Amino acid sequence: MSDRVDSQKAPEPVGLYPHARRVGNLLFLSGVGPRERGSKKIPGVELDAQGNIVSYDLETQCHSVF
Repeated sequence: MSDRVDSQKAPEPVGLYPHARRVGNLLFLSGVGPRERGSKKIPGVELDAQGNIVSYDLETQCHSVF
């Protein structure tokens, strides 16, 4: 038996899967990239008017993921 784990603080998954699933004493995490919850904005990324990346901050993105 497994339990679905959903977080109200983490960004919503892009697909139809939970943030994690607990099976016994194991916890399987889904790969959710750096995004702000409720939007598609990626923390630490600056875009120009055409949507091209102007700059990015890898430390900010890593912090967002974890």
